[in-house]
Amino acid sequence: MRSVYPLFHPVIYLPASVLSFLSGVSVFQVGLQYLSGDISGGNARCIAMLQAFQEIIKDYSTPPEKTLSRDLTAKISSYVSFFTECNMGNAIRFLKNRIAKLPLTMPESEAKTTLQSDIDQFINEKIVVADKVIVSHSVTKIKDGDILLTYGTSSVVEMILQHAYELGKQYRVVVVDSRPKLEGQLLLRRLVAKGITCTYIHINAISYIMHEVTRVFLGASAVLSNGTVYSQVGTACVTMVAHAFQVPVLVCCEAYKFHERVHLDSICSNELGDPDAIANIPCGKELSFPDRGAKSENLQFFNLIYDVMPSDYISTIITDYGMVPPTSVPVIVREYRREHIWI
Repeated sequence: MRSVYPLFHPVIYLPASVLSFLSGVSVFQVGLQYLSGDISGGNARCIAMLQAFQEIIKDYSTPPEKTLSRDLTAKISSYVSFFTECNMGNAIRFLKNRIAKLPLTMPESEAKTTLQSDIDQFINEKIVVADKVIVSHSVTKIKDGDILLTYGTSSVVEMILQHAYELGKQYRVVVVDSRPKLEGQLLLRRLVAKGITCTYIHINAISYIMHEVTRVFLGASAVLSNGTVYSQVGTACVTMVAHAFQVPVLVCCEAYKFHERVHLDSICSNELGDPDAIANIPCGKELSFPDRGAKSENLQFFNLIYDVMPSDYISTIITDYGMVPPTSVPVIVREYRREHIWI
């Protein structure tokens, strides 16, 4: 059996050098919010991280006999091993690139203002505006009478469904959910409050309803260079069932989440959630799990956060650069690097 020990935990792997540099709205606090689930979703995590860096830049002072660009880059590098594992590598490359390009003669106050402005511009262009473009592309794929299926919750998918409804399109949404987070309930409440007709099921019943579905819309945490998609655990099951029923799967993902890394499975690198979340399941006393605190050599709990969806199960990836097949992902990554956006 393959080892699962390469899986990482967002607090365990926080470098000790980071802890000595944290203050105010700190990266450590953001990490704890990642762990607790108070901040979830790729966009929300990225924005929280960048805003934490803004606070750090605001409070930063260049030490004597050092330059801002070199010293601040070294400080930012302290966080890279943590946030890169949290799928934030491209945003960090952007920030380090902007720091490196600061003129050595630029006054510190002006340099700090410039960096904070660059971060705001990244959030606006790569997330806010990008989502609007993705929504405009995606609604063209929704027709009257469609039955659309989505899994869990995705901010961009929610925007797509609400915008299609505002355009007067008549469709029904199937919200598929799973334990332990049951995030789909949040999406369900907002869609129903909007007036959208919905059906709510758990993932174990997906094969019973997939024959009715016309399209599947999913969000993503990252798109890897081999065309596979990194998303919340359970999405791989959804795409495999959709593929078996020949239902198109459309993945909505901002271009800043495209990455040159390659994953063949979700075991070699993943994020572990709280084991108690899967151990403490409401059920009859006779079905309760053994006390996790008790010594047990043959019982382990692994609460995986992400899944890897094979490219064969994905019909289209909808990005702020248009709609592309999974095979075109390496081209997009190469073109972005040529534009020096991420390096």
